[in-house]
Parts: sequence; structure tokens; C-alpha cells
Amino acid sequence: MVELIITDSNHVDARSAADYTLDCAWGKEENDFELVVSGASTIDAGAYIYIDGSECGGVVDAMEDQLAAGVSTLTYSGRTWHGMLANKILEPDKGKDYLTVSGTASTVIGSLISRVGLDSVFDAVVPPDGSGDPSIKQYQFDRYVDAYTGLRKMCAANGLKLRLAYTSGQVNIWAEPVAHYGDSIDSDLIDFDATRTWRKPNHLIGLGKGELRNRIVSHWYADSKGNVTQTQTFKGLDEIAQVYDYSSAEADELAKNTKKKLQDLQSEGEVKVTVHEDSGIVFDVGDTVTARDNLTGITVNATISKKIVKVSGGVMSVDYEAE
Repeated sequence: MVELIITDSNHVDARSAADYTLDCAWGKEENDFELVVSGASTIDAGAYIYIDGSECGGVVDAMEDQLAAGVSTLTYSGRTWHGMLANKILEPDKGKDYLTVSGTASTVIGSLISRVGLDSVFDAVVPPDGSGDPSIKQYQFDRYVDAYTGLRKMCAANGLKLRLAYTSGQVNIWAEPVAHYGDSIDSDLIDFDATRTWRKPNHLIGLGKGELRNRIVSHWYADSKGNVTQTQTFKGLDEIAQVYDYSSAEADELAKNTKKKLQDLQSEGEVKVTVHEDSGIVFDVGDTVTARDNLTGITVNATISKKIVKVSGGVMSVDYEAE
């Protein structure tokens, strides 16, 4: 039986619930929950709901009241802890182009939490497993990125993942090394549908400002390894050329963006990954899993991008999305 704790509007534990239905998601997009609790009592606006010691929980933002045949069904919804972070923006300091950080993970995360005004909700801690406080190397955030995306990208750039857990009236938040699941686990852990493209666009012609003969033109080429330069490798039948229209760009900007566009086109194809929730392994957002098809030799490395926890009838199920 998975017990749900419900607080009052002051975030003091008010009661627990055993008979409820919960759908809680975090990671890429969503970062919200929906809750139906059996019984006649209501939940305060702004209350917390949580499963103690877990990452599952958040703040109540809305209620839907459905009355049918004299019986009301109340559905509560709100932001998960992750959604609270996603609704805050990391801005550069006044007079600065970018926000940059470095130091121990707990110190950096703590300063960022305080920066967005959530230090009354979150407490930056060292990993509770005793592995030590990892380091964040000099990191530059995207301009005006939301705090959740920014924290996750910062962690990923340092081989870490962002973890949260509600305990003792506070949401503990920390960074720990990403877990990689590959040859050490069952190869049936994930399924994939992969499309491999051997010959991709290898010549991109960027068109910038100007008209007719005066228009700025920038040529970029990709070689067999996907390296992009201004030296042509493929010709004749092997050349696959495309035009990149960027009519507002000056020469420098056009060259930079045409090169980047061709680099983006060098992906070998598309992959759709399904992670089996009955694997017996608990993944976190940011962990990686690997699968290989021995027939084709294709190996897929997938990153867990979303975690969806559902509780119904006292039984918890966990689904994952990967990319």
C-alpha cells in the first residue's frame, strides 16, 4: 500500500490517504500531477501532496468538481516539485550576457534555488548515498532558461543527473552521477525502432542578405565522418546538395548558421525507444540504457527523458519515456 500525505495550505501534514488515484509525471514537458482522493474531505489550495521519501509530489494549483446524481468527484491538479522549478527563469545578472556557475554541486544548486526564490521549498544537499559532493565545472546557462531545464542541462554537462525527494517537510535536491545500464543488464530491457540513413545532405548552400548577384552565399560540405568544413569531399552522384535560405544574415552570421545547419543534418536517422517498466530496475530522468540488434549491428543509447508514476488501488506503476 502506497500512502499519500496531504498537507494544509501552510504545508503542515494534515492527513494521509490510502484510497486515491494519482498520475504524476516529470522530466521532459508535463511536470504536473492529477489526483482523485476518495472520501468527503477537501484539499486546500496551495497544499502539498507527496509520497514520503520519494520524488513524487507537488503543490495543489487547481480543482475540478464533477457532480453527478448527487455524488461529487473532486480532481486536484498542480505542479510537481519539478514543475515549480520549470516555472522559474534563470536570468543573467544585470549588465552580463550570460549566467555562469562553478563549484560543488550542492553550493551551486543552492545558490540557483535561492536565486529563483525557492529556498523556502528546496534544500540543496549532498547525495544521501554518501558518494560525496560532485563538482560543477564552469557552466554557462542559456539566456532566460527555465530553472528546471537549466539545472538538468547543467548536470548533464557534468555527467550528473538532478534528483529530488520530499522528506521532513522539505524537498531535498541534489546532483549525482548518471547511471548507465548496458551490457550488465538484460538486453530485453528496451525495444527500439531505428531508421538508418547512410547518405545525407553533404553540401549546404547558405543564402544571406542581398539580391541576385549581390546576395551573400556560403558553401559548406560534410565528409564521410560527418565533419563539416568548406572543403568538398563528395562529387557527382555522391553529392547531395540543399539550399539554406537565411535572407536576413550578414556574411559571418550566415557562415556560422549554415555550418551548424549542415552539422545537424548529419544525424544517421531516427530512433524510437520503449523502456519496459517491469524490468525490476528503477531509473531516474537522465539515466541511460543501451540495446543492440545483433543482426544489423545497430546499437541504441537512450536517455530517460520522462518518468510517469501512477498509483491506483494502492498499487504503484512506473512508466518511462526515452530519447
